[in-house]
Amino acid sequence: MSRFFRAVSTLALAGLLTRCATSSGAGGTAAAGDAVPLRFAWPEGLTVQVSSTDTTTQSEQAPEHSELSYQLRLEGKGEERKLITEEMKPTAPAATPEEGPPPPTPAMVLGPQGELRRIEGIDQVVQQMAQEAESQGLPQEQQAQITKLVRDALEQATRLRWEVLVGKWNGLVLKPGEAVERKGQTTVPLFGSNVATVEHVSLKEHVPCTEGAKEKRCVRLVLESSIDQAGLAQATDQLLGKVKAVMKANMGLEDQALPELKVTKLRLDSTLEFIAEPETLVPHRQRTVTSSQVELQEPDADPKNFDIQSERVETFTPAGH
Repeated sequence: MSRFFRAVSTLALAGLLTRCATSSGAGGTAAAGDAVPLRFAWPEGLTVQVSSTDTTTQSEQAPEHSELSYQLRLEGKGEERKLITEEMKPTAPAATPEEGPPPPTPAMVLGPQGELRRIEGIDQVVQQMAQEAESQGLPQEQQAQITKLVRDALEQATRLRWEVLVGKWNGLVLKPGEAVERKGQTTVPLFGSNVATVEHVSLKEHVPCTEGAKEKRCVRLVLESSIDQAGLAQATDQLLGKVKAVMKANMGLEDQALPELKVTKLRLDSTLEFIAEPETLVPHRQRTVTSSQVELQEPDADPKNFDIQSERVETFTPAGH
């Protein structure tokens, strides 16, 4: 196996923290009448307990399962509020013991309309990684490459968190049964590179917020995305750039020592289902199903296929519910 393919496993550094990220919400309109406006208006001090389950299958390997529980808390009031993730802990044994606890999660600073103003807490995690790289005696250039990848992955993952909870829905007005088409961005699983997408967002129906409830206070929103073929060439260039950056960071290779690579296949399809209260976007359930395929080719070597299927289900229980 070439050194490139031995290094590819470390792409999780840039990719496993992220799922599919998309554009911000406002950008579609719907007819009047039964059209439903979606607006971020979490009540002051809202605390939500979250239970998350992930199942991921890569190529022909056995599925990997992981479970997490954590708490979302909206802190502060006025012009800026912080959305804080805390008490994150696994609720099932890790697939491999060396995985350890999840890294600290940065906080999102939100404006009065729910807009993401900045991210706080990334420096702490980056500093920890820098100290670890230094303790291993790695060259300074390689240390810098590693910490840059960590910073980029954390920023990407935090922005995604805001997108799936707020950004992609806030400001939309949707008529049940009709879809809004728009352009978006997503992240290639495992590799962590960006790709342009075409999205279809729809409000399927009014539903109970929780199983067994009778009142239909929530809506079921669905966002489907796939790669925008007009941006495919740019997407493959970005993916190769990410692969080479990780190889340089992980193995200390110079540019001239990197193998010649081609992306011979790139596919990514995702469906996100969100059950939330439309007048506040207080979340109750999210389910994300993603299917991706990347095929990489080295000269004089068999192509390497990364076929990844994943499903994430998150259940949100607001305090007092």
